Amino acid sequence: MPIIRQPLALILCAASLLPSGLSAQERPATPVIVAEVVKQPFVEEVSVVGRIQPRRASLVASETEGLSVRRFKDSGQTVRRGDALFQLANDELTASLEEAQADFSLRQANHLQSLELRETHSVSEQTLLDDEYQLARARAKLNGLKAQVANLSIRAPFPGHVIQTFTSVGQWVSRGGDIARIIYTDTIRVYVNVSEQHVSQLQLGAEAMIEVDALGGEPVTGKIVAILAEGFAESRTFPVIVEAANPAGLMRSNMSARVHFRIAKGQESVLVHKDALVSGPMGQIVYVALDGKAVSRPVQAGLAYQGFVAVSGELQAGDLAVVRGNERLMDGQTIRVIRKHQ
Repeated sequence: MPIIRQPLALILCAASLLPSGLSAQERPATPVIVAEVVKQPFVEEVSVVGRIQPRRASLVASETEGLSVRRFKDSGQTVRRGDALFQLANDELTASLEEAQADFSLRQANHLQSLELRETHSVSEQTLLDDEYQLARARAKLNGLKAQVANLSIRAPFPGHVIQTFTSVGQWVSRGGDIARIIYTDTIRVYVNVSEQHVSQLQLGAEAMIEVDALGGEPVTGKIVAILAEGFAESRTFPVIVEAANPAGLMRSNMSARVHFRIAKGQESVLVHKDALVSGPMGQIVYVALDGKAVSRPVQAGLAYQGFVAVSGELQAGDLAVVRGNERLMDGQTIRVIRKHQ
């Protein structure tokens, strides 16, 4: 024989059609679903819209001047740390390096000769000291010119993406001139402005959820890395920075993001499922399943959060509050718990 499954709604509807003249004790047991009353610190969720920025960004500049002779990377390309971006040429600098190399070789030879002659007392101590000084100066000049020539090859300071270049092949680049802008987005930061009422309740290192509407999907977990001490007088808000990993690179610079902060409200509160609240002529009540009976408890509702409501009244943690089938219950009515809400 096939098994006939009756929906809970049909069962609850059938229970409501019983003769109204029956007392609560005389009525058949009403099927109900219950949820446990909990006691925990009430958490308020604060959502703020902000802007995504890269964890690192750099405007790469030239440390020496020269003529741009080769481009290795263009806008939109990825780079690794140390990858060449542009190659400059400076004939005068290259010639100076060769001159410095020759001068260093001469000073080095003179110094070695002075050391040998000093052993036979053929030269004075002062002459040896002068040669050592000249050798040190030649070495310093040579190393400085080597560094300048090495800097003609302009390289990426960290891995990332080339956003924009500011020079072209054949263009003269001055010392300190802008070459390219690079950003690193494997880790992103969201900058938001939090109201003065809530900013003092945030803590460094606390988790926050980042939601990017343009991407959809699940929120990303981030951490608060900075809470600035100075805010904006006009809006009475304070900048807060939330950092999160972005290995796939889906979150891009300047995207809009919503950050959700969870702020604990100090002392613990009694929380009931929102569907446990029933409005009556005397105010709101919650039916508690006790020894097979529905016992009404008057409550005063407070703040709501994620499907729960903070209440005050004769409720304790662990009580089983009726959340389905409570619309037509009477105090003392016989009930049958068919399921516990998770």
